[in-house]
Parts: sequence; structure tokens; C-alpha cells
Amino acid sequence: MIYEPRSYDAIVRDLLTTLTGGTVRESLAAPPEDILLVPQKLRDRPVRRVSHLEGTIRVGSGDQARDLAYRFTPADFELVASAGDGGDRDAIRFREDGRKPIPGTPLTVNYFPLQTVPGPSPLTDLNVGSVTRTLLETVARELALAQQLLDRIYDSAFLETAEGASLDKVVALVGATRLPAQRPVVTLRLSRASGATGRITVPAGTTATDADGSRYATLEAITFEPGESEREVLAAGRAASTPVVEAGALDRLEILIAGIAGVTNPKPAHLPGQPETDEQLRRRARGALHGVLHGTRQALEYGLLSMPEVSTVNVVEAPNGVAGEIRIEIGYADDSARARERVARRIEELRAAGIRVITGDAARLVLDLEISLTLTGASIAPDERAAVEAGIERRLSDHLAGLAPGSRIRRARLVSLVMADDRVVDAAVTLVAEGREPSDELTLDPDAIVELGDFKFAAPAFEEAGGPAAAVEAQVSILLPVHLVPGVTLAEATSAIRPAAESHVRGRGSEAPLTVDGLAAAIRDDSRFALVRADAVITVEVGGRFRQLTEGAGSYVPADNETLVIRTLEIEPREGGV
Repeated sequence: MIYEPRSYDAIVRDLLTTLTGGTVRESLAAPPEDILLVPQKLRDRPVRRVSHLEGTIRVGSGDQARDLAYRFTPADFELVASAGDGGDRDAIRFREDGRKPIPGTPLTVNYFPLQTVPGPSPLTDLNVGSVTRTLLETVARELALAQQLLDRIYDSAFLETAEGASLDKVVALVGATRLPAQRPVVTLRLSRASGATGRITVPAGTTATDADGSRYATLEAITFEPGESEREVLAAGRAASTPVVEAGALDRLEILIAGIAGVTNPKPAHLPGQPETDEQLRRRARGALHGVLHGTRQALEYGLLSMPEVSTVNVVEAPNGVAGEIRIEIGYADDSARARERVARRIEELRAAGIRVITGDAARLVLDLEISLTLTGASIAPDERAAVEAGIERRLSDHLAGLAPGSRIRRARLVSLVMADDRVVDAAVTLVAEGREPSDELTLDPDAIVELGDFKFAAPAFEEAGGPAAAVEAQVSILLPVHLVPGVTLAEATSAIRPAAESHVRGRGSEAPLTVDGLAAAIRDDSRFALVRADAVITVEVGGRFRQLTEGAGSYVPADNETLVIRTLEIEPREGGV
């Protein structure tokens, strides 16, 4: 149920109409264009006059279209007789040159019937200042005030809108309480264990301690994505009397978590001078809410993903078109019978009563990887080569095993993981998927996860020093995520970015290397877009070798015989405003 208070003006209008024998707030469905409203829906017909008609109109077009509440005037509609010119007026027609409601949306109408039952009202002086009008407006004011107070009461029942003491009562339902002033707070840094793969979830309330037994609990849940080695989270003392610890004192977890190697506090704890704000409390309560909810789709997804045995979860509602039935497709990090039994028990704990759950393994796309490397120097020992290849396998496995169904496997990300080893100066990765053509990028199906097959390493090439400098052309691929300014189209932004980017890339040389930061400054146009610099990627390909540049990391200095040319410029619009 949604509660919306009525304004004072609307209440006065309806009271005046009712007092003088009119009909108020009758609901009608907006008709298709040029069609009369069905006469039977005007309950008290025939009609003498329509005093108020409101509905929803659409303004703008395309991506800029939006729906607005609108009060129609006599310039927009007319009262007509559906039986012809000689009949009583009993229907509404919208004029050709006026505003029209969106077909099928609700209309609200106030009108005066031709005849009133039991008869005309004896109260006729409705002028401002009259006794009747003054009493009626007094009642309307009290009604409007009562509805506003009811709106505050309604808002106080929800996590997103409750404030102050009301919010304290709402979050208490999930076991959360507002942190008072002078409760010690510290930032914890947790690190991933060597060899741990996939996502790792650390729940809210995880406790870290020091040698003296000082206990600090995390205030929200955090998740390590594949490839992330460290995460930081805010923690507070378990009690107001918890000592303020020094930097590095919190060095152990009270309960060990699979995949977490250790914990520390880079900075000393401190005592906040003010209690926790409403927004901070809301954010913390959302994390606590995940741990206590049962029966929702989010509870199933969160509860299963927090298990070390599970890598991915895909929940499909009504898979066979039957209400009350869901299918859960699970990607197992541990495929043992014991792990499957634990997952089944967890589903039973979280599912809603009366809901039939169909479980199954997520579809698996078998993927082989063919990898070509160019290494530093002129040769490499067999054991060192094996170490390089083992590190590449581990990094790629961590990344690919944690991809959710429907994810895109990008070439730039794979190459960057391969080249994380300083001994690799260039690399090429080819994806050979079962039933598909070999490629350097692919998109998983909405219900499929990756099952890694073989890693096939070609004999490595080696970087040789010296040699004549032949003229070469370096191909530059650019990915630029942007937030568009309202009213600006992607085509307009592209027309502004492309010439600036081409000019900047052509002008790079030994004294002016190519970087993401330099390109961002060259294309900046605050009137059209804002660049998401953290996600911008430049890839330079020359002679079959790749170099990836990101914000604040990496630069490419072209040789004297080298020309930079943009091969692809991909501008990716992101949701959200500038």
C-alpha cells in the first residue's frame, strides 16, 4: 500500500463541490484519441458542468519523454452528448488542439449533475470570508494537517525514510542500534589468503581483536571480488568501554573466515564526537538486513553467495510460467556431496513457505585458453618458464571462475592479468569455447558460467635488443565510459570527443607520452559529458604486442619511427547524471 497525503487546495475544492451538490473524485480510464468516455462511467449523468479534470500527460519524445500530472482546462476538453446534438450532455471529449491524457491512464473528475438529489443545497454563499466558506476551510485545514501527520507516520515505518527515534526502532528489528558518541571506531584492512579463488564475503559483525582482548566488530558486510587482494571496512568497539587501540594492534579475527589471510588496522582507533548519523545507520542496517531476511530473492542470492562452496547464483522466478515456483542455478566452487548437502540445507532455511524450489547446476561453458608470450631477455630457464605460466594460470583462473552468468570476458582484462608478471612484455590470449569460433572476447549466456579447460602455452618469443628501426604504425584502441549531460545525445558527445582524441594521439612523441590522464584533459568538455576516468582504458598494439594504460597507471612513449593511429574509439554511456 502507498499512502499519499492530499493538499489543502484539493481538499477545499472537493468540499466545496460536495457542499453545492456536485460529484467529486469519480475515476475514469482515459480513452484512445478521438473516442468519447463511456457515458455509463459518469455516474450522475446528465451533466451540467465539469469543474475539475486531472490526469497524466506525456511531454517530450524519445529518451527525453516523461509523464506529468496535469489539470485539464476547458481548452483541452468539452462536455458533449453521446446520443447526438439533441441529447443530454453525458460524456467528455478531448479537443484536437488541446492536451490529451495518455490512453488507459486514470482520470479524476469533479462535476455537477443537471439534477441533484434530494435537491439544491440551502447553503449558497461560498464567497471568501462568508461563514460557510470559513467553516469549510477550517475543516479542510485540519484534514490536510492530519493527512500530513499520517504521511510522517507512514514514512517512519520504512528504512529509507524513517528519521531519528523512528529509524532507531526500525533498525532494531534487525538487531542494529545507533552508535553513540565516544564509541571507538577504527578502519580494518583484511587481506585475501594466497591461493584463495572466487568471491569471499565477510559478514557484518565480524570481530577483530588484539593481544589484550579488545574487540572491534565490522559495521557492514564486504565482498572480495576475484582478483581483489585487500578490502577495508569500518569497525566499532563492541562496547563503549572498549579501549582505543593503536595502529596495527588488531591483528587477528575472532572467528576464522575461509579465504581471509589476516587483518590489521593501518591507523589508530578514534572517538567520534557525534552519534552515528541517520544515513550511516541506514547503510549499516541494510547489511544487517541481508543476514536476517528470509523468503526473498535477495535473501536467497545473498545467503548462498556468502557460502564458500558457491561461486555464482542465478535465481529465475516462475521458470515454467507457474506462480510460486523458482529455479536456482548454482555454480559450485566445491562440487563435493557434502558441499551440495550444505547448500540444500541453506536453501531450505531461506526459501519462503509454500514456494517450490527447483535446483540445478548453472550451465557451464567449457573454455580453453591459447596463450602466446613475449618474454624479456633472450632466453629463460625451464623452471622459471614454468613459474611464469603457473602464475598466469592462477590469475586467469581466479578471474574467470568468479564471473557471473551473462558477464563479458574482455581481451584487455585478460592481457593485463597475463602481463602482471614483469617478465612478460607482450601477450595474446585466444578463447576457444566449446561450439564457438576462437576469439579474444566473448559474452557468457545469461544462465552459464565458465568451466576452465586447458591452458595451452605456445613456445615463448623473446625481446631482442638492437636492430634497425623500421617505420611502424601503432594501433590505439580506446574505451571511454562517460556520464552524458541531460539533453546531450551519444552522437553529439562522440562528435566532440573523436576529433580531440585523434589530434591528441597523433601529437604524442618522446617528450609527450600517451596516458589516460593526458587524453582525459585533451577531450574534456563539461558542457556535454563527464569522463569516468577510473574505468577508461587505452590499449596500444604494435608488432603483435599490447600495452594497456589506465588512470594514473602506465604510459606509452612512441619511438621516433612510430606513428600512433586510433583503430577503435568506443564511447560507453553510463547511467547517472553529471
